[in-house]
Amino acid sequence: MIHANEIRLGNKVQAHGEVITVQQILSSSLIYDSQIKVSREVSKVRGSYKPVYSAPFVEEIKEADFNEIDPIVLTPKILEKCGFRNFMREEWILKIGNSHYDFEFESDGLRLRHPTPSRIPIQYLHQLQNFLYAIAEYELETEL
Repeated sequence: MIHANEIRLGNKVQAHGEVITVQQILSSSLIYDSQIKVSREVSKVRGSYKPVYSAPFVEEIKEADFNEIDPIVLTPKILEKCGFRNFMREEWILKIGNSHYDFEFESDGLRLRHPTPSRIPIQYLHQLQNFLYAIAEYELETEL
């Protein structure tokens, strides 16, 4: 389960056995898909010889409660789909603009390589998305 304060719009998480993208955060749930369906119906108008049509709009949403949402665990395969390159065993590099960010992927998670390494490892995809947005204002896109 993920708490509402851990996610933001655009995060990838799992719900109902599928990978979803957060579109809207509500008080106890989130919306991950919305579609507007338009139908064409014939309306009866008194005194008219021509058919008159109306087009009602119906919004269909898919929603998941926070207790149904699970994080996506980072794996080497997911890092590759996110644009990371691996040159050495545990070293993973992501290029953002003209900058390169070096990470070490260890058993407890992903850590930024720095003279003072990060204390808390990044274990889940939504944490990585939030981290990259916080340090570089970069929206990490991935197709899972």
